Amino acid sequence: MTVSSISMHLVDTELNDSEIRNAKRRNAILALAGSYQYDEAHSHQVECLAGSLFLALEPLHHLTANDRRLLEYAAILHDIGYFLCAKGHHRHVLQLVMTEPLPEFTRGEKGVIANVARYHRKAMPSTMHTLFAVLTDEDQHRVLLLAPILRLADALDRSHQGTVEELRVEIQEAAVHLHIRSTDDMAIECDAVARKSDMFRQVYSRDVVLHVQSAGTTSI
Repeated sequence: MTVSSISMHLVDTELNDSEIRNAKRRNAILALAGSYQYDEAHSHQVECLAGSLFLALEPLHHLTANDRRLLEYAAILHDIGYFLCAKGHHRHVLQLVMTEPLPEFTRGEKGVIANVARYHRKAMPSTMHTLFAVLTDEDQHRVLLLAPILRLADALDRSHQGTVEELRVEIQEAAVHLHIRSTDDMAIECDAVARKSDMFRQVYSRDVVLHVQSAGTTSI
């Protein structure tokens, strides 16, 4: 059994020589998100949640720090498709990202970001989907491991109220337990996690169990 206790992490704004490239990449993502009038509060809450889940789940996915950053960039962008239309906004974000030059990223990295954002809801990744199928096998594997994490992070802020204050992850053989300290009972988020954990269950072969500590106690 693995237990990880991770407070909501914030993106480091202090730059040193080794971080300049990452800062430029992040700024490019923020500029793209801003051009489509993204919901800053929700998107950055999901970014923090996704990054925290990634770190806690490292024993299961074994991905790199750069993969975490790609996940966080996808989290920032995941709802920009609303700029075009609420219906099918997850497909719109795929097109918006892929048609953006984004010279700070390789084509493969851009494809991972776009596909992870696309699969934050609805369908599972499939080689029937052209822009997933053209990825390398390695990048398809990245998307398969990262997209379920983004789905959970998005579900944990389904109300867009930023109610998660602290997240602790407990990995067991049959389930991953998410222990949340929150400002309310997170009834909306509990329902969203129950509905959106299907991809995580398929990819990681574990159920997701949510425990909320607030004025009352809720679990699913």
